Amino acid sequence: MTLAERLNKIIAEQNISKREFAKRVGVSENYIYTLTGSTNKVATLSPTLAKVIAYEFGYDANWILNGDKTE
Repeated sequence: MTLAERLNKIIAEQNISKREFAKRVGVSENYIYTLTGSTNKVATLSPTLAKVIAYEFGYDANWILNGDKTE
């Protein structure tokens, strides 16, 4: 599972828009669209942002970053 797929999974499971996701983690909506798009222009995420996402939505930061945790 790619980073984009993991982020899209979180957004879908939380039943929120990408705009709301961006707002809650403190980044621009455009950045989230870049991260979650099919072009995969950005294939990595900072560990700090992964921790913010993990804290805000209750996911494992390592899974967000690397897909290491089993689902």
